[in-house]
Amino acid sequence: MAKIEIVQVKNHKFLFLDDYLWMWDLPHEQELQRDIANQAFGEVLVAGYGFGIVTKFLLENSNVTSVTTVEKYPEVIDKMKEFGSIYGNIIIHDFNHLTEDKKYDCVVGDIWAEIDARYLNDYVKFKNKAQKLVKPNGLILGWGKDYFEYLLKTKKARS
Repeated sequence: MAKIEIVQVKNHKFLFLDDYLWMWDLPHEQELQRDIANQAFGEVLVAGYGFGIVTKFLLENSNVTSVTTVEKYPEVIDKMKEFGSIYGNIIIHDFNHLTEDKKYDCVVGDIWAEIDARYLNDYVKFKNKAQKLVKPNGLILGWGKDYFEYLLKTKKARS
């Protein structure tokens, strides 16, 4: 069972997962999530709920027809219910073990702790799974995707 704690400071929330700062809702974070949501269309699958920021923005995007979020920890959803609404459809499951029978127009990922080279393997794992879940001509979007793709490109160039 995951230990979820949300601390509120000056109208901003900070989510701790097993005592590790996992997510925050500062203005810059919200801008990044809005940018991701604005690129999406059609049926969207989101890996990781967090504060539901990207999900909320996706639902505001008129090009998006549905949003389903896969959240590994039911405790995250339970804790978020204490702080307000839950957005979209929620599946409690590990994204990496999701069945691949349904395909989506967009798959959005935010299941790594930071945009940092230490989490490149987490991003690659997400990307590999997302490729199996996205329709042809669909999009894979993610928090820090440009940075992680840069790391992958430069890593190949050095090899």
